[in-house]
Amino acid sequence: MNHVSIDAITVLHLDDNPNFSEIVSEFLEREDTAFSVVTATCVDEALTVLHDNSIDCIVSDYDMPDRDGLDFLELVRDDYPDLPFILFTGKGSEEIASQAISAGVTDYLQKGTGTEQYTVLANRIQNAVRSVRAETAVQRTEDRYHNLVDTAPIPILLFDRDWEALYANEAAVAFLDADSFAEIAGKKASDFLHPDERESARERFQQLMRNDISAPQKEYRVVTAEGDVKTATVATAPGYYRGEKVAQAMLYR
Repeated sequence: MNHVSIDAITVLHLDDNPNFSEIVSEFLEREDTAFSVVTATCVDEALTVLHDNSIDCIVSDYDMPDRDGLDFLELVRDDYPDLPFILFTGKGSEEIASQAISAGVTDYLQKGTGTEQYTVLANRIQNAVRSVRAETAVQRTEDRYHNLVDTAPIPILLFDRDWEALYANEAAVAFLDADSFAEIAGKKASDFLHPDERESARERFQQLMRNDISAPQKEYRVVTAEGDVKTATVATAPGYYRGEKVAQAMLYR
């Protein structure tokens, strides 16, 4: 039995065989005390349970009367595009698997005859929920970052490993005399520097990305989108943006 787990996980299990649902619930909750399983025997009942409860993962059979697991998956994806959905079925084929993948299934697992299948199912559920929660945490962090940086009074730009602009806040767009970030996106940082200073800036950038440490402030002549030259003191530091390592450039006038 696995007692080391992530936070509580509520699983909705849809299967038209209530006896099998009871077995699945028993084994999952025995496998990990974090699991709490609610069951349904038809798609309509499952939709009601889903709407009335906070569900972390769905486990669904495929072959059921009236509407099958793929019908349920498509209905779920209309309102819950990111909710983990595992098709746990005794009727498997390449065609069903292909349709499930196309419809946005998270995982596909064939029912077996031994109890080890429940351990595999428990691991699949944990992995799926952990992945979604991690993505949610990253998204929340990025949202907080953007809320802070977007309204910052100083120009801030982010550049990827190829020295291309990934992001610029409103102050940076205004400083560069651009109409919007679209004018800046994908351009090299060197495009905004005086030709005499591009090589030294490139070496500075490469050292920052290689050593993962901030670089001292340095004064540069910045060329705007209109071709004008402005002087700015530039501070650069390593960071991460959407999981990618970037260089953050802050311009002080």
